[in-house]
Amino acid sequence: MPSTSLMAPGDGGQLMEADEGDAGDDASAAERPSTRDGFLQRLERQPGLTALVALASFAALFVGVLAAVPDWRDMLTGGEKSAAVQPLRPGPSSTYSADTSTVSALDLVVRDPVPLPDPASPDAAPGPDATLGPPTVEITVHNRGARRTVITRVAVTVEDTAVISQCASQGNTVAVSASYDVVLPPRPSVGDVFRVPVSQQQEADEADRFALRFGTSERATRTAVHLYRLRFDLEADGSKTRIPAGTAVVTVPDSISDGDGYFWNDDHESGRLDLSRVATEETVACLKGNSTTLKRILGTDAELSPDLAEAKPHLR
Repeated sequence: MPSTSLMAPGDGGQLMEADEGDAGDDASAAERPSTRDGFLQRLERQPGLTALVALASFAALFVGVLAAVPDWRDMLTGGEKSAAVQPLRPGPSSTYSADTSTVSALDLVVRDPVPLPDPASPDAAPGPDATLGPPTVEITVHNRGARRTVITRVAVTVEDTAVISQCASQGNTVAVSASYDVVLPPRPSVGDVFRVPVSQQQEADEADRFALRFGTSERATRTAVHLYRLRFDLEADGSKTRIPAGTAVVTVPDSISDGDGYFWNDDHESGRLDLSRVATEETVACLKGNSTTLKRILGTDAELSPDLAEAKPHLR
């Protein structure tokens, strides 16, 4: 009986020899692999291959495919690579006049960065190399109206900014936290406005308090402290209402205080702390220059963190 070559659909064009007279033979049909069978089932039907050998063959093939694709991890994770932290982009300032007839800001508080506990030992006190949490600005508002108000954005306007570095290092390094809600560029321009999306609802005659955590996309130097003098305006009811919330000075990623080697203070000025034996003229000039910058940034009417409020009277 002449044989006929059949093309099995779905088998990648595999040719099979079939006898015309045996087209309905059940035994032949039982031995022929189904086109819907999985890869492992087809391997098991091969002569001399047990299920274990078939599984090993499949594993070897899988490893070979991964080895041939250098970026297989990216393929498994959707091809997305971890991106660097991006700063906010300046946007247009609000054109609406200030309105505090219904909602007003009651308080503006600046919190210093604080060392975070070690996740492995949450009950232990943070060590000198502990990661710092971001500085925060807390805003308290009160809705005196008769209907609910929704604050949708906080407009953060840069009034002044500077970067200072440690002049006399004490040998310790400060770790930088990597996760922030408000990431500012390291050197924004005065007048830049960064509109931060928020969602805060206040029912009638209700007070509310929320915080903004600040950071910078990069640090100028290992010991640099980025100073931002920022004005805050809340935008409510579809950004048609602007509520002034005050001005604050934020330092990122760490605060500064006496003895850190960042500024010239009254102890240096009076001679109570003599630096002549340990400090060069360059170091003294750096300390005095930082003091001048700090006095400019801190000004007279901005809210300060506890560390800055304590340091301000000692600047010389």
